[in-house]
Order: sequence, then C-alpha cells, then structure tokens
Amino acid sequence: MSNRYEISQPESLRNVSFAVVDCETTGVNPETDRILQVAAIIVNGEGEVVDQFDTVVRPESPENYEHGAEHIHGISKEQVENGMPLRQALEKLWTISSGNVFTAHNARFDIGFLHAESERVGLSNRIETHVDTLALARKTDAEKTRRHTLDALCEHYGIEREKAHDAKADATATAELLIHLMKEMGVERSDQLPDLFA
Repeated sequence: MSNRYEISQPESLRNVSFAVVDCETTGVNPETDRILQVAAIIVNGEGEVVDQFDTVVRPESPENYEHGAEHIHGISKEQVENGMPLRQALEKLWTISSGNVFTAHNARFDIGFLHAESERVGLSNRIETHVDTLALARKTDAEKTRRHTLDALCEHYGIEREKAHDAKADATATAELLIHLMKEMGVERSDQLPDLFA
C-alpha cells in the first residue's frame, strides 16, 4: 500500500491535512538501527491540530536490538521494553497518516526508517509523495544566510519546542515550521501543493 496524496480540485488549505512525522532511533542506519519513538501530528493548512499519535516503540526482535543514542533522545531501555510493539505502532502511524500529506524535517531519514521497519514486520506501506521542511527551508533561503537544522529554524521563526529530540515535540515544531514556510512561499491553495513536494 502506497501513501500518495491525490490532488483533486483546487481548494483552501484549510481542507488539506498534513501528517507531520518524526522518529527517534538508535542510530542513523535504517538497515542496522531501530525506531525507538514515533509521532505523527495531523494539521490542516492553517496549522490547526486535528489529530495526533505518539508512542515509544518496542522492537520486533528484542534479542537483536542494541539500545543506543540515549544521550540524545533520553529514551531508556526500560521505556523501550514497555513500549508499543513495532508492528502495532507502524499500523497506527500508517492509518493516521493515510490520505494526508506526509511531512517531515529531513524526510529522507524518517522515510528510510519507516520503510525498513515496515518491511521487517511484513507491512508493504510506502510513501510516494512527501514534503520535506528541510528542503523548503533551503528553498526559501535564497541568500543562504541561515542554518537549516530544526533547532536553528525554531529559533529563527520563534517556535517554542518542549524538548529537542523527542518525537512528539519535534513533529509539533515541524508542523508549525511548515506553516511558516508555506506562507513564505505563498502557498495558499491545494493546487499549489506540488510546489512543496520533494
């Protein structure tokens, strides 16, 4: 099953929903590392939150799992052991994001892990179209005067974030960042969405 957003007739962005996703992981390689936490914040094009989901994740094969990067995300091994089973977490994520525009900051990272982890548990979901706020931030910074990390962009746009490297906090901040970037780009209708797609 692919996650592709279909554009019908032009309409207000208020009627378009974005699934803004963030994953916390044990490392940076989808082939050897694992998702520890995942969050999806569903917002419309005006930035109103219409749904959300977040959970700490328990790997599908704990015996092959190596806990890592706790100094970054602060998720303990005990939290992981008590987390939602990977397949269940992914099923919930795919369900809540279905029909919405998949969005993430540095989307290639999150998509790589979501595809790899889905394959491990026999799910065929794939993301076909997506918005990457990292790419949009670079696009709107023609003079190349800014840094484009989520931290730097939150500071630039005055976005308050409860905690860095927490999936829900990062997804929430990315959702707010998306609204700022769309305003800068003058994207106001659904037929302009292709301007956002990576």
